[in-house]
Formats: sequence, C-alpha cells, structure tokens
Amino acid sequence: MWMIHYRLAGKVVLITGGASGISETTARLFVRHGAKVLIADVQDELGHSVCKDVGFESISYITCDVTNESDVKKAVDMAVSKYGKLDIKFSNAGISGNMVS
Repeated sequence: MWMIHYRLAGKVVLITGGASGISETTARLFVRHGAKVLIADVQDELGHSVCKDVGFESISYITCDVTNESDVKKAVDMAVSKYGKLDIKFSNAGISGNMVS
C-alpha cells in the first residue's frame, strides 16, 4: 500500500498568475501536497474555473494585477485573513504589452 505524503500540509501559498500555465500547474501540485492556495490573477474566468475543478476547500481566487501595488497587498491580506498566515509566495505572473527600456 502506498502512503501519501502531504509535504505542504498546513502551508498557505499565494501564487500570482495561477489561473493558467506553469502557475496553474504549480497551484494544482501544491494542493495535492496539502497546501491551501490562493490564486491571484487577472484572468477571472480561468481562475474561478481552476478553483471549481480543484475544489473550493483547498483553493481560492482573487483578481490581482501585479503591476498594481494595492492589488498585491489585497491578495496578501486575503491570504492572511482567510487562512491565518502566508508561508509561501510564488510570484510567477507574466505581463504583456509594450515594454519600456
């Protein structure tokens, strides 16, 4: 019989860009390892879809534009308010548009 090890049990994780791509896969993996995850992204429909698929007891979503400092603060505050702490922040959101050099 295989034992499941929840290496992240009790940990709270905030993942920016978690509605798609590498960040989405990371969010799903962290939940599988026992973490509570908050996805922070601007892709609302995708973010809510990931939460519905994974299960709302382990993952939640907040709209967050990482180029806006107050949005990032709100995401951190939500993680602490909802789960009582924040252990890990995975900043992996991408940005698009014109880049200033």
